[in-house]
Order: sequence, then structure tokens, then C-alpha cells
Amino acid sequence: MNAIFDKIKNRSAYTSETSELGLENAPEEIVIAKTIEEDAFIPAENKTQPIANTKTHFETLIEKEIEVMLQFNVRKGKKITSDIGSLVETKKLSHKIVLHEMLKDAVHPATPKSIHYVNQYRDKLNSRVVLLRIKIFRQFIVIAIISALLSGLGYGIIELGLFTDEFIFTDTALFTINQLYTIAAAFLGIMLYFIPKLIKQVDNSTLTTHKIPFYWMAVLLGSISAIILINTKVFAPYLIDDTLLHNLFIAAVCGLAADILYGNIQAVAQL
Repeated sequence: MNAIFDKIKNRSAYTSETSELGLENAPEEIVIAKTIEEDAFIPAENKTQPIANTKTHFETLIEKEIEVMLQFNVRKGKKITSDIGSLVETKKLSHKIVLHEMLKDAVHPATPKSIHYVNQYRDKLNSRVVLLRIKIFRQFIVIAIISALLSGLGYGIIELGLFTDEFIFTDTALFTINQLYTIAAAFLGIMLYFIPKLIKQVDNSTLTTHKIPFYWMAVLLGSISAIILINTKVFAPYLIDDTLLHNLFIAAVCGLAADILYGNIQAVAQL
């Protein structure tokens, strides 16, 4: 019995020593302390979001138009008053609206829309407008050139009797040539009125895309009126004897009348 007891005692001691060594050599547990944010348990939809420094579409539009009008004033050499200058760097929307209204009065009769429309046809240096880039101007020039050629040809045949020695014209041919001559002179006179007006509007930055249809309606009405008046010869006794100059004068007057008429219609349409 004593021998068995000794074996148990020795085994117990061995086990105890081994356990103690194992505990001493066991790796230390690493604990990472992480602070819990105060709003970690607050739902995302209830958290306070940071206020973004964004501008509304209205404010962005106001700023763009202010810049366009300021550039127009500088380009035209117009005086910028101290009231305008003091508000240029403002950040308040209410001040920007006041500045916008002051600049609109300064650039009148131009508008931000018309200035922006004309600016797209400027050269690379942004110093001058290239008129031939404007479609309606190119069309007017083509009409003027064709009308001038036909008017010159008609004047030579009808008034000066050119080509009568080489060709024999029938009454129908002469009537057709005379009508072409009248129509060409009417359109040439109309173009002589509207081309300078178009150039002036481009120079003053008052042309907009909405005015172009009124140009064509005025050209059409003026030309038809001129053709009728030339053929009826209503004013023939009161004007100069030269037929071409007479026709051009009638056409220019009809162009003026059509311009006034459609100018009033356009003003009413913009109300």
C-alpha cells in the first residue's frame, strides 16, 4: 500500500509541476481597447449630416449672367460705377440680385441672353465677332449677291438694251426678264436695309435667336410689298426716272415699314 501511495504522490507532483510550467510559458492575451463613438448606436437616418456648401441653380445662373454683363461693359469701354464695383465680390445672394439688376440697366438694350448669343460667334481672342459665322448673315449676303447680279443683268437688258443685237427676245421672254429684274431689285433693296440693321444688332449684342424668324418674316413681307408697288408704279410720277434706283428706294421703304410692323409684333410677343 505504501508503494502505491508513493507512486500516486510522485505522479501528482509531476503533473503539478508540468501544469505550473505550462501556465508560466503560456502566451499573454493581447487586448485592444477601442473607444466607442458616442453616436455609434444612433440610427444613420437620425445622425446630423454635414451642411454642404452648394449653390442653387438660380444663384449659379445669376453669377453667370453677372460675369457676362461685366465682360460686356469692359469690352465696350463703358463706365463701371462705384455702386457696381462695391458689389462685385459679394457673397450674399440678395446683393447679387441687386448687382444683376444694376448691370441689366447698364447694358440696356442688350440683355444677358443676347450678349451670350453673340459671344459664341467671337474669334479665338474673343475680341471681335466673325459675322460670317452667323448663319442668317451668310444667307443675307448670298441673297444680296444673287439679287445684285440679276438686277444688273435685268437693268442691262431692259433699260440699256444690251444683247439686243445678238439675241431676239420675245414678248414672253422680255416679260419674264422684267419680272426677274423687279423681284431681284426688291430683294436687293430689302437686303440693303436689313444687312446694316443686322450688323448693328450684332455690334451692340442685341441679336438673339428669337429675333431671326422675325427677320425672315419682315424680309418676306417687305419684298412682296415692294414687288407689288413696283409693278403697279404707284409712286413712279413722284420719284426719280432711273428705274433701278426707283425700285431700290421703293424696296428699302417697304423694308422699313415691315421692320416697324414686325418690331411691334416682336415687342408684344415678348411681353
